[in-house]
Amino acid sequence: MPKPAPARRLRQKAPAAAFRSGVSRPAMWRVMEIHKIIRAGRFPNCTTLAAEIEVTAKTIQRDISFMRDQLGMPLEYHPIKHGYFYTQEVHEFPMLQLSRNDLVALFLARHALEPLRGTRLERMLSESFSKIAEACPGEISIEWHELDEAFSVKAAGVLAADVALFGDLLDAVRACREVSFQYHKLAGNKPEQRTVHPYHVGQIEHGWYLLAYDPARKAVRTFALQRISNLRLLKTKFVRDPRFNARDHLGGGFGVWSYAGEEKRKHEVHIRFEGYAARIVAERQWHPTQAIRKLKPDGSVIEFQADLSGLEEITRWVLSWGSKARVLGPPELVDSVAWEVEGMRVT
Repeated sequence: MPKPAPARRLRQKAPAAAFRSGVSRPAMWRVMEIHKIIRAGRFPNCTTLAAEIEVTAKTIQRDISFMRDQLGMPLEYHPIKHGYFYTQEVHEFPMLQLSRNDLVALFLARHALEPLRGTRLERMLSESFSKIAEACPGEISIEWHELDEAFSVKAAGVLAADVALFGDLLDAVRACREVSFQYHKLAGNKPEQRTVHPYHVGQIEHGWYLLAYDPARKAVRTFALQRISNLRLLKTKFVRDPRFNARDHLGGGFGVWSYAGEEKRKHEVHIRFEGYAARIVAERQWHPTQAIRKLKPDGSVIEFQADLSGLEEITRWVLSWGSKARVLGPPELVDSVAWEVEGMRVT
């Protein structure tokens, strides 16, 4: 008599939690996903969020508590719709709050990247720095948009004085405290005493600068950190002008110079580049208003155009390209470059 076929064992489907047990979701990624779902007005609860994000309900509860208690998000639970919602409109996710030590560490790490400039490793690291920089407080800008340029930069050490100055300025900016220091202007014979309202610390054109309101001059001025000495944090506090925006302030110039508040007409700059200069200039964003026009189909000759409020920095930029650049206009820029070239002649 044949043996009966063995009973087929049904393979039971593992519970969802079993599949999720090996899934790792970064905390900030989870929080951002929860934020998007709640903002969409879906009234999710811990169970539905756990299923969608593929973590446990207990993890979601911790994330909700973090968003509400640590980030100050206006989160509440709707007893009728059985889900979370925002009690007021949330347009932007709260910025990552970095301590002074965190920002100083970024300052040091940024300089440590200099020997790697142009390498694949540097580009990988710069992407990580960019993510952190985007989450920095609005008064501190750390923009690594020029890290992948096609130039090499000689590495330089960071002095202890630079680090201390950077940290003290961060404290002053964030606490809205006046500062006093001596500043050596490029054209000055000796340092000048300044007392200012520090608004913003930013990295511009590979250098660190302070943007501050100078009450004596009734205008915002730009100070290179390397030329600041004897900095003192004063007890006097100030109210930061809510209309101030660092990008807008620097938008009229071609680098760190600002012409905000000055009665200067716009200069429509036209420069012809050829050879390697044409290709490098066309590869980068040098100014928000720039336009590039190919004068030869292969891109070996181009015309660069931009609307600027001043010509000082663009003059030096043109001279840096040597014979590969020729100014087409305006006449003031033609004369400025010609004057500089004449002054460079060996007599």
